[in-house]
Amino acid sequence: MSWSRFGVGSSAVLAAALVLGSSTALATEPLEVFLEHAKTRSFDAREAQITARQRDAEADASLGRLLPSFTARGTYTRNQDEVSIQNPAAPGSDPIVITPLNQLDASFLLEVPILDLASYHRYKAAKLLTKSAETQTQATTLDVSRSVARAYYQFLGASSTVGSALESIKAAEANLQQVEDRHAAGAATDLDRERARAAVSRARQDLADQQLGVALAARTLETFSGMLPASSGALPEDDLHAEGTLERWLRLSSETPSQKAARQIEEATAENRKAAKRAYLPTLNGSAEERISNATGFGGRNANYTLRLNLVWRLDYGLVGNDHAQDAALELQKVRVERTRRASEDSVFEAFKRVEASIAKSRAARDQERSAKRAAELASDRYGAGVATQLDVTEAQRDAFSASAARIQADSDLAFYRAALRIAAGVPVSDRRAP
Repeated sequence: MSWSRFGVGSSAVLAAALVLGSSTALATEPLEVFLEHAKTRSFDAREAQITARQRDAEADASLGRLLPSFTARGTYTRNQDEVSIQNPAAPGSDPIVITPLNQLDASFLLEVPILDLASYHRYKAAKLLTKSAETQTQATTLDVSRSVARAYYQFLGASSTVGSALESIKAAEANLQQVEDRHAAGAATDLDRERARAAVSRARQDLADQQLGVALAARTLETFSGMLPASSGALPEDDLHAEGTLERWLRLSSETPSQKAARQIEEATAENRKAAKRAYLPTLNGSAEERISNATGFGGRNANYTLRLNLVWRLDYGLVGNDHAQDAALELQKVRVERTRRASEDSVFEAFKRVEASIAKSRAARDQERSAKRAAELASDRYGAGVATQLDVTEAQRDAFSASAARIQADSDLAFYRAALRIAAGVPVSDRRAP
């Protein structure tokens, strides 16, 4: 009898230490802390931010095609022979070098685009893509928030279930002690004692499973948010209030970042379509070039400038193919905008309906837990009075733990779906009021 009590009691103390950890915090940080941390530390959020910077740089590159450009070039040429002539007006003077043996040239070219409508619309498209990337960063934050919220409530649920598992061990220990006492008095059989011991071992297995759930949920939460919870915690008590009307939540979902990003991409695609149309038109640019050389030629000048206006009109079949491709791209993006809108509404609809179902499940699970705990108490009392079997007691205690775990799971799901509803509608998770 002594080894049983020692072994079970030690495991319970060890389990409590594993759950609570070395932190002195009394509860897990609020969900908002993890959500805020995930905005800058989650992998998806960091990737979206870098993508936005990339799109901004690409827009600058598109702008560069519309701005003046400057080119400087220096050339050294070794000619086979020097070409020179004697000035007939000055027979005794030095010869005039037409082409020197060692020729040095320098040129400075300034080019100014004057009319290039296709490049202008490509630049506008690039700017719109930059805006969409920034908006998509917000949409990614919401997607990450949903994953963080699920991991957070899984962690709280697992932590709460660990508490139920510890209570189950205590109940199993008390039952074992009662059976041992009755067995010593000759009022309990060996079968009763072995069943009680098996119940304790089974409760310890349940505790190990829940400890694993806590560890895995904490790891998942850290992966999504970049932050490890400081301590375990319990699920807050939900008052089972309704979330208003579905129509109001659906109206809120019309301005989610994902829909805004899709519309901005549609505008960018429209600009690319305009660029494809404008590519049929000629382009006009001007240039100014200054040339400095020691090969003066017959002019005798070391520096000369040139001014040019260039009108370029290029037509090929590739322009037609690109035009048709951009028409199709615009139609495709319109379908994607419609699909994104529907997906946003579907997310709100699903979360709202799951909240309704979870409220009903939580209410029923709480009633079930109260009844199961009462049944376990009655079974223990009846066994002590000799009018119930040990099998009745172990089954009732098992049912009580299962009911407690089911209630915790229902409350965890309800808390998550409330958060998911707000995330899908773009409402702060901290705002508990219905719209």
